[in-house]
Amino acid sequence: MLSPSLKGRPLPFLFDIRIYRLVGPPVNLLDTMVTQAALLLALVALCAGAPIQEGEEPEDTLVQVHVVFRHGQRTPADTYPNDPHINFTFDPVGWGQLTNEGRRQQYEQGQFLRSRYDKLLGPKLTNEVFSAMSTDVDRTMMSAQLECAGLWPPQGSQEWNPDLKWQPVPIRSQPLKQDTLLLVRTPCAQYHYELERVLREDENVKKVFEENDALFKELTDITGMPITTPEDVQSLYNTLLAEDLFNLTLPEWTKNYYPDRLVPLTAFSFSLSAYTKILQRIKGGPLLKKILGDSEKRIQSGKGQKMFMYAGHDSTVANLLMTLGVFDEQVPVYNIMTIMELHKESEDGPYGFKMFLRNTTLHEPYPLTVPGCDHFCSLDKFKDLTKEVIPTTLGEECKVDDPNYVPPDTSGSGP
Repeated sequence: MLSPSLKGRPLPFLFDIRIYRLVGPPVNLLDTMVTQAALLLALVALCAGAPIQEGEEPEDTLVQVHVVFRHGQRTPADTYPNDPHINFTFDPVGWGQLTNEGRRQQYEQGQFLRSRYDKLLGPKLTNEVFSAMSTDVDRTMMSAQLECAGLWPPQGSQEWNPDLKWQPVPIRSQPLKQDTLLLVRTPCAQYHYELERVLREDENVKKVFEENDALFKELTDITGMPITTPEDVQSLYNTLLAEDLFNLTLPEWTKNYYPDRLVPLTAFSFSLSAYTKILQRIKGGPLLKKILGDSEKRIQSGKGQKMFMYAGHDSTVANLLMTLGVFDEQVPVYNIMTIMELHKESEDGPYGFKMFLRNTTLHEPYPLTVPGCDHFCSLDKFKDLTKEVIPTTLGEECKVDDPNYVPPDTSGSGP
């Protein structure tokens, strides 16, 4: 019989189907009927030449949808001094760019969205129906374009080239240093002030650092890169993962560390970046505030786009899930997608959200439930539960009371 704690839980990322926790024992989903059944169904589908997932159409109560996803599989964006592949060019795409597999994944996810939301969107692309936004990074811009290509093949009068089933779709973005939604890279002293306080005062966080001090030192000696935080481990893990998926031979030393010993700290790094309400207001709050605003506009006027698409990074998805209290500490996979559907349950009933997480093609998107609410969460209840993480303005949120505080220089850090 299926354990109640595992019912409806999302499968973690598919390269290593285990959920690691820094508090409590790891949960091995390969020992459960959930994963065994999913893998069996996947093998049957593959052997039959059938698609694994079609994308079930939501109920007629659907009014609007917001999708937030991570880009597709990429080449390494970073390296380390002792990396044997440090001079590899990844020709012809280069460093930090989508691979062909990543392009295919994103295009197929766009097709999934078309299958799931065909009735809501209709066949014709218009600015009144759809809006797409990306971070100002090549791999996310390309991912947005590819998902739009799968979602919006030209129909009828929008077919402009009989040999090309594609049409251009506008993608909006903010300059990286002015990003206030998907990465929140605009300077914010309060964010660093609060994060430093957490590192200094939170007992659980301090315990994680103490328990992994020896691991940090080992990895520093092996890689030649200073590794002192979970975020540093995340950088190393992402490099090794990208090289591994590119079929490069990893050094012998990695067998003792990758992926098993790196995954828990990598997953924890995503929790740490939005660990408190203050951090959540800054990192996930702005996007959530926009989603709420666009939803209310649709409700009040009957106008506004029916779908908003946001192409971002692993941190984009993790920060939003942390802000909503539904992040099941794991490494956000390539293509992971959070879906927030706005529904009106009945003619006289309330509007509200249904949330889903898509992090595997073996299963329909998994339902998420905001703590304190049901899966369908009325808009009023949702707003009440999230009011503490909705910022006023970033300018106000980023002010620090300590006049002597000098935030660290993060101008050279990557997305």
